[in-house]
Amino acid sequence: MRIFTILLRSPDASTIDKYEAAFNVSGQQYKAVCVPVLETVLMNLEKLKQTIISGPKVDGVVMTSARSCEAWKTSIAQCPDEQTVMKLWSNIPFYVVGAATAASLRDIYSNPDQIRGEHSGTAEQLARFILDETQGHPPKCLLYLVGDKNRDTLPKLMDEGHVGLVSLQVYETCGSSKFPADLSEALKGREKDDDFWIVFFAPSAAAFVFPYLQMHFRFRTIDTSQLSTDDRSLVRIAAIGPTTASFLRDNLHLHVDAMPSKPNPESLSKVIRECLYT
Repeated sequence: MRIFTILLRSPDASTIDKYEAAFNVSGQQYKAVCVPVLETVLMNLEKLKQTIISGPKVDGVVMTSARSCEAWKTSIAQCPDEQTVMKLWSNIPFYVVGAATAASLRDIYSNPDQIRGEHSGTAEQLARFILDETQGHPPKCLLYLVGDKNRDTLPKLMDEGHVGLVSLQVYETCGSSKFPADLSEALKGREKDDDFWIVFFAPSAAAFVFPYLQMHFRFRTIDTSQLSTDDRSLVRIAAIGPTTASFLRDNLHLHVDAMPSKPNPESLSKVIRECLYT
């Protein structure tokens, strides 16, 4: 019997997806495929463009996701005199979370000293980096490019450090309009006797996809007496972490079969494989 696993996440774009690889490396007994759940839409680009054209009236720009960088690059490209506008911001520091965002920004700004904090893995770590780096000469105000689900951790730390923020929402995340088709395409690779698993990676994604998943699968609920007996395949589910697991139980009333000890590909594939013997 083969383990067929649906991973509710976008696959890595530039390389072989690390989650798919963690399962598929085990040979023909395992098969995993990513199905994108969410899509990101850029917004307020005209307002961002006008902010860029008018030149820096802040002491730096904060970006905590690659989407923020994408919005900046798109707005720069729409400016009438792109090179002149770029020079206006050539001496302004950009504070970023993660190497991917930093690498994307380097396509615009080649000065390595201009892009700072890429070692930061979270918004909180970035905020502490900014405050430590500017100790004694804190910036008066920073432009903060955000999405629709940003937490208030960074703003709170900036406020405690007496650093002002001008926040501008430049993207929002919503359910993928292509999810039903992508799911059907992924399921073409299943076999009759497969043992099916679905892995949930975020509460917001779970709420969006569950009605579509019910068209193909039966789920164990917290009250197993409610298990239906139609011809849909019975599926087991895993949650990548405790927050997602709690949402599945408390909001969707689903029985969670597995959760990895760490939120990484190796731990996830390991815990699902172990369920074969329990």
